[in-house]
Formats: sequence, structure tokens, C-alpha cells
Amino acid sequence: MQKECKQCQSGFTVDERDQAFYEKMKVPAPTFCPDCRLQRRLSWRVERVLYMNKCGATGKKILSQFPPGSSYKSYFHEAWYGDGWNAKDYGRDFDFSRPFFEQFDELIKSVPLLATNVVNLQNCDFLNQCGWSKNCYFTIEADHNQDSMYGYRVFFNKTFVDCTEMITSERCYECIDCEKCFQLKYSQLCEQCSDSSFLFDCRSCSYCFGCTGLRQKKFCMFNEQLKEEEYKEKIAMFDFSNREHISVAQNRFDALKGSQIRKAFIGEQNDNVTGNYIYESKDCFDCFGIRGCRDCRYCQLVRDSKDCMDVFVFGDKTERVYESECCGENLNNVRFCTGCFSGAQDLTYCFQCIQTTAHCFGCVGLKKQEYCILNKQYTKREYEEMIPKIIEHMKKTDEWGEFFPASISPYSYNETTANEYFPLSKEDVVKCSLKWQDNLPFTKGKETISWDDIPDDIDEVPDSIIDEIIACKETGKNYRITKQELTFYRNFRIPIPKLHPDERHKRRIQLRNPRKLWKRECGKCGEGIDTTYAPDREEIVYCEKCYLDTVY
Repeated sequence: MQKECKQCQSGFTVDERDQAFYEKMKVPAPTFCPDCRLQRRLSWRVERVLYMNKCGATGKKILSQFPPGSSYKSYFHEAWYGDGWNAKDYGRDFDFSRPFFEQFDELIKSVPLLATNVVNLQNCDFLNQCGWSKNCYFTIEADHNQDSMYGYRVFFNKTFVDCTEMITSERCYECIDCEKCFQLKYSQLCEQCSDSSFLFDCRSCSYCFGCTGLRQKKFCMFNEQLKEEEYKEKIAMFDFSNREHISVAQNRFDALKGSQIRKAFIGEQNDNVTGNYIYESKDCFDCFGIRGCRDCRYCQLVRDSKDCMDVFVFGDKTERVYESECCGENLNNVRFCTGCFSGAQDLTYCFQCIQTTAHCFGCVGLKKQEYCILNKQYTKREYEEMIPKIIEHMKKTDEWGEFFPASISPYSYNETTANEYFPLSKEDVVKCSLKWQDNLPFTKGKETISWDDIPDDIDEVPDSIIDEIIACKETGKNYRITKQELTFYRNFRIPIPKLHPDERHKRRIQLRNPRKLWKRECGKCGEGIDTTYAPDREEIVYCEKCYLDTVY
């Protein structure tokens, strides 16, 4: 079935598998195309835009997704998870004379919300969407890390700075999409590599520099095999604290990387999947960044999930989740929700409902509750009688089957992840009746030291650098160097970065392929392939069979 998107007017397909899923979840087919559905969900997610605010419960100074003066209450996570308040105290009757989303908007503005979405942290500062970590700083969307800084989507790692999409690695710097690596710098798409720098698409390599596409190699430099002593002599001449050395090596590495054969699809141990960055999954369509999933469609950054559609982030033993954001951990039968986890089930239109909350509709902030509507308690019988009536009412108001509109998101559009994936101007945001934040939490022009006064050689950088304010060479945004960060740079002999952490994050993301598929032909056999490499890109792209035959 072909449909036209209600928002962008582009055509999209609802096939038989889609329709079967909608019938199972008892929802109508969507009126938005997959991209517009994703944009709407992301307008409810904040990752990097964080303010210093006060906890609504304790009055203490805290990091928050909400700016000072916000009309929304935000609690420090310890207070929010604590027993000092009850979300049911904000319960109200459902008003059948008014649209549901209007009533839900009023509920959100009254119930305390999480200032930052974190859990089980020890000695960590400036984290969001993170858990189970120790001694970390400014890390976003990450779990189970230690002694690390400026990471994004990093899991089970230790001692790294400026890494994106890293798993089970240690002592890494400026790495992207690497797994089980040790002592690695300036590398991408590597697995089980160690004591190396400037690697791309390498496996089980050590003591290599500036190499691409290698497998089980040692002592290679720019893909040339060297003897051990020869390699050590040449690597000893390279000074990692010298920006010119790094620039020359990066340029030569980029040239070599440009000629590297690319696999159409990044992933392993899959069966019948389309998308990219997919691992250990089966029967998944148009998915990106998933692992251990089955029968999923239009899902991104999800792990260990089954029978889900239109889900952004999380997973972890979840099943039957539809049109939701940041939902996971033993979750089941959830529709149109955001921020729900820890054993929740049978939830519809809920926000930050956790810890085995079940059979709830239109609720906010509930913990260990069931049979609630707009945070008001009902008996099982009353609840089951009310829900069909509410759904019929929402059908009449054209609300049923749609995710929460961006217009009632508690966040301004340019604070959310939506603005990173689907950037809009202030004029366009206002035209769409969405919120815009003019005073984002960064400064310019407050620097206390010039780059001319900061030595390139890390050994010459004084301890006092941690007291200075620096300006980004690209954006002018101010930032600082922490004591923990300075120690890392000294240990790795890396110069002080000249770019703001947000700019460094942006550039790493740009090195990854977009989450979009194109049709093109394999550069060797000519077979048609679905790939994230657009047809007009210069890379040589092979289907998986031709790629494996060539590399191995």
C-alpha cells in the first residue's frame, strides 16, 4: 500500500509485514513517512544540550536538560528515583470534551521530570543518557564505562577520550566504530587491534600505522610490511604531540583510505537484514546501529530486541515496541512511549514510567504502578472499560495512532537530537509552531588565553591550563581542559585539542555513513546492492561476497 506523508508529502510504502505488525499492536497505519516519524520522536530527546539549574526537590545546583526558568519541573536523578514524591498525586480525570494531547501536555508540565537520564553513576560529571559508569566526564548515551571523557554511544570501555560507537575497548583516542581494541588512536572500523594509530577497517592487527583493510598483520606502515626493527625505527621518528606530524600522517592516511574497497553493508553474523551497522540480527529491515535483534523495522541504535518497529535507542530484552524513543530493559507491548524502562509493559502514550509499571495510558513519572490513566488510579475493570472509550475519542480528534507531537515536547527543537539529524532554522521551527531556545548553554568571547600562548608540545603545557578558558578554532565556543583530561593527553603524548567537544563530536559523526539507503551496483560483479554509499560518492563499493573474496 502506497501512502503520502502528512508532513513532507513524500510517498512511502506500507507492505504486508508492516500491516501485520500494526494489526498485532492494534494501531492504524502511520500517516508520517519513516523519516518524519523519526524526526518527531527525536524532538523528545535531549543528549548534549545541558544547563546548570536547580533541583526542584532539593534546591541544589544540578545539571539539567531544562534551562533555568523553565516551566517544567526537573529533579536530580537521586531525588526523582527516591520515595519523596508520588506521581499519582498529579492524577486527573480524562476529559472527553478535549483532545488527549492537550491534556497530556498539561500533565507533563505538572509532574517532576528527570533532570538528566542517568542511573548508577560514581564520580561522574556532565553525563546524560548514561548508566553504570565510574570516573567519566561529558559522555552521552553510554553504559558501563570507566575513566573516560567525551564519548558518544560507548559501552563497556575504559580510559578513552573522544570516541564514538566503541565497545569493550581500552586506552583509545579519537576512534570510531571499534570493538575489543587496546591502545588505539585516530582509527575507525577496527576490531581486536592494538598499539596502533591511523587504522581503517582492520582486524586483529597490532603495531601498525596508517593502514587500511588489513587482517592479522603486524609492523605495517601505510600498508607496507616492515620488519619489526624497521617499524620501530620509523615509528620512533613520529611525534604524536607535534600537530604537523599528525596533519601529514592524517592526509596520507586519508588518501590511502580513499582507495580502500568498501563493503556495501557494515555488519556481521546477520540473516536477511537491510540497513547498516547491524550485528547478530535476523529479519530486520531498514535498521541502523542494531545488535542482537529479530523481526525489527525502522529501528535505530537498539540492542537485543524482537518484533519492534520505529524505535530509537535502547532495547535490551524488549519485545513488541512501536513508535517509541529511549525505551528498553525487559520491556513488552509498548506503544507511543518515551523514557520508559525497567520491566514496564502494556504502556500506551507514557513518559518516564519505569520499574514494572504496567497497564497504563497517558501517564508520566510512574514507578511500580498499574491501571492508571493520566496518573489517576483505576481498578482493573474500570481501566479496561475506559481505554476503548479513550481510543474512540482519540480517533475522532485524529490523535490515535500518532506519536506525541513535537509541539508539546518539553524541549525546544534546537535542544533536541532532532536538530542534529534534521536541522531547521529558527524561522522554520517557529513556522511549525515549535519551541526555539535562543540562549543555548555555551559562551563565546570569554577565553582567558590565546592559542599562541598554548604550547603544541604537551610536555610544555603547564598545569595552569586547567584554570583557563579556551576558544574553539572552528566555532569560537569556549571550553576548558579538565585535570583528568590533561593527564590523559600527557600519558598519550597528544596535543591539547583546538576544537570544542561538540565540534569534535560532529566531525566524528560525519565520518560515519548517513542512515539512509541507496541503490547502486557492486563495483566488481555488477549485482545490485542496497548501501549507505550514495551512487555519486567516489568510494569503490563491493557487495559482501566480493568484498570478503578480495580482503581475505
